[in-house]
Amino acid sequence: MSRKVVIIGGGGHAISTVAMLEGSAELAGYTATAPSEDMAIAYLGTDEEALPGLDPAVCSVHNAIGFTAGCSLELRRRVAARYAGFPQATLIAPSAWVSPRSKIGDGCAIMARATVNESTVEGMSVINTGAIIEHGCRIGENSFIGPGAILCGGVTTGHDTFIGAGAILKQGVTVAAGSVIGMGAVVTQAITEAGTYAGNPAVRIK
Repeated sequence: MSRKVVIIGGGGHAISTVAMLEGSAELAGYTATAPSEDMAIAYLGTDEEALPGLDPAVCSVHNAIGFTAGCSLELRRRVAARYAGFPQATLIAPSAWVSPRSKIGDGCAIMARATVNESTVEGMSVINTGAIIEHGCRIGENSFIGPGAILCGGVTTGHDTFIGAGAILKQGVTVAAGSVIGMGAVVTQAITEAGTYAGNPAVRIK
């Protein structure tokens, strides 16, 4: 029996997640702190209101909370913990291309026109619109790869890593867990210490 999917979150990323499915998944509704006029599915209430009425035997959840102020991914983890007993739905846009040799973890989102060549994307990560993940990459758990970012072959990112829109990571580089790579940054060498990096070539700014 296929499960209906409950979307967690009602912000911009959640709206995009619902829109990119184009009817390819059965959505039960969404939870958020308040309803949004831009969401095309039913509002189920806050997490506290919705959880008592949800059955993990018949529904799965998908964490569609984006990054918050300061590009923090911590809120995604805190909210995911509330739904620990539920199966996590992996959602892949019909217009995305994912190599059949890739390993995509539970709860991931591969957004419209994204490309994932033979790589590993660990659980609850987001490969955003038009991003390119080349062969041999490994994306750490709960990472967020921004729209149009390019990860060349053999890139490894630690967990909770944020890669900004349009950033480019050179082949073979590694990025420390918890790092933030700014929009349009060009990473040409390994990042071994968590922090915020920007520029071409990327340097630590805080």
